[in-house]
Amino acid sequence: MALKNIKSKPTVATVAMTTAGEEYSYQLPVGTRSLSIKLRNVGYPLYLAMVTAFTTIYINIPQGDKYEEENIKGGERTLYFKTTVDSQVAEILTFK
Repeated sequence: MALKNIKSKPTVATVAMTTAGEEYSYQLPVGTRSLSIKLRNVGYPLYLAMVTAFTTIYINIPQGDKYEEENIKGGERTLYFKTTVDSQVAEILTFK
């Protein structure tokens, strides 16, 4: 993420995923322009889906990696994600 281009303070969020295979969600703050999401424990993959305007995109984030998106435009977006192991934490960083 090109932090030098960011003009606002970040929002840092965590989502506890207690059960493997169960889907969890996080609604991005209104006006989000960029985001980064990863698992706190880098030893496992994270599965991510973004749903907006009837379009679904599924992404497999390999273990130890993160997903980043910049120049986000449009209305509200919700991230949906799950992992293959119990007791994981998703870390989400967003900028407006």
